[in-house]
Amino acid sequence: MKALVLRKPGCLEMEDVPAPSPKEGELLVRTKAATICTSDINDIKHNLFGIECPMIMGHEGAGIVQGLGSGVTGFAVGDKIAAHPVIPCGSCASCKRGLAHLCDDMVHFGINLGGVFAEYFVIRADRARKIATNIDFATASLMEPVCVCIQALDRAGIQDNSNVLIIGDGPFGLIMTCLLKNSKVGRLLLVGRYPFRLAFADQAVSINDKETEDVLADILKHTDGEGIDSAILCAGNAQAVNTAIAALRSRGTLSLFSAVTPAAAIDLFKIHVKELSICGSCNDSNRLDEAMEVLADENLGLDKIITHRLPFAEWREAFRLAQFGKSEAIKVSLCF
Repeated sequence: MKALVLRKPGCLEMEDVPAPSPKEGELLVRTKAATICTSDINDIKHNLFGIECPMIMGHEGAGIVQGLGSGVTGFAVGDKIAAHPVIPCGSCASCKRGLAHLCDDMVHFGINLGGVFAEYFVIRADRARKIATNIDFATASLMEPVCVCIQALDRAGIQDNSNVLIIGDGPFGLIMTCLLKNSKVGRLLLVGRYPFRLAFADQAVSINDKETEDVLADILKHTDGEGIDSAILCAGNAQAVNTAIAALRSRGTLSLFSAVTPAAAIDLFKIHVKELSICGSCNDSNRLDEAMEVLADENLGLDKIITHRLPFAEWREAFRLAQFGKSEAIKVSLCF
């Protein structure tokens, strides 16, 4: 089969490799769509997780079941499925504590298991979900991104009539604004820097941090001076962290969805006097069914997050758009 293989950091190539075979409890899937994530780009460039090369990359995928490993129930050849790339072991200390998404011995597409930038992939059956008839494969490949966005919003402790701030107009920030479309939040604000992307989130008040002299002042203006109850960080820089902390009102919560590097110097005094809560949000606690339900909700318009669908053979252009096309692209999907 054809696959995109990481040979060394910065070196991704399309190669002919053996197709995988499903083991016990696994599905063999013929890939129909594999969508590029910012983390794919970072893994390929920098290999922050110490991937042992060569490795087939990609972790957001959907396709058609072509084979069943022994012991698989609930699936049949021909089923259309979406795959979740995070595969917990079920037996480590974290899994036993009910934190399988933070598994101590995790298997993950494109890190220590061949990924979905290939004509075929295998997935443990419990980490797959059937696709509703009104969801196309590219949209279905968003199952895991939607899962982690649901998790981040939940960690932010959003309540009815609360003011919500999302910092970052990348795909995840935009998915989160979509997910809040039918919610009963008070004011929803999105801070970003690309007019094309900010315009997508028409249900939010948009603040372009390149066009304003004072982002914090704008946040306070749009909340009548009240500030924010729940903030979600979808931009990995220290300035964004401190903007969120300053914007939060007493007992507010900051959900750290994006990794921040280098380490941020934060104002602990504000956290102390306002009794703020800061929490991490990494992976998701088994949100697969919730994600498939909202992907099927046409009113949310999550399918529009996929702005480009390119043939697998045009993978270089797809990666160019995903990395540099911030004024014309949101999510780019490779279609097979």
